[in-house]
Amino acid sequence: MEYALSRQGILSQRVSTFTLATTQKPYIYQKGEVVYEYHQLQRSLFWGYKHHGDIHVAEVEKALMDLIYIRVVHSKQVSIDQLSSLLDDMYKEDFDVNKLKKGGKQFGGMTQKILGHIGLITK
Repeated sequence: MEYALSRQGILSQRVSTFTLATTQKPYIYQKGEVVYEYHQLQRSLFWGYKHHGDIHVAEVEKALMDLIYIRVVHSKQVSIDQLSSLLDDMYKEDFDVNKLKKGGKQFGGMTQKILGHIGLITK
């Protein structure tokens, strides 16, 4: 997710942890200094990806929603304040607000609320 945001020019930081979505059981794999974290998403949330060779890369809006859902809502690894700090390193004007609104409805609940709280969507 962070990689997708960085690769597409939204996140200004380089990443060494690759957060990946899967419909399979979650697991962590490390190769050298690079960490691959696989997080399980419901099939109903597995959308918003483009093919790049052999991999699927999330569209930036989907990457952000997955990041919020996995890091803030589901695992509580990141607080809303930490998320806001990460957003300071992003070019927020490049997000498609309509995609965030539509996707936020699909995620529902806390993910949608957080998107509103951090000022990326309005009701």
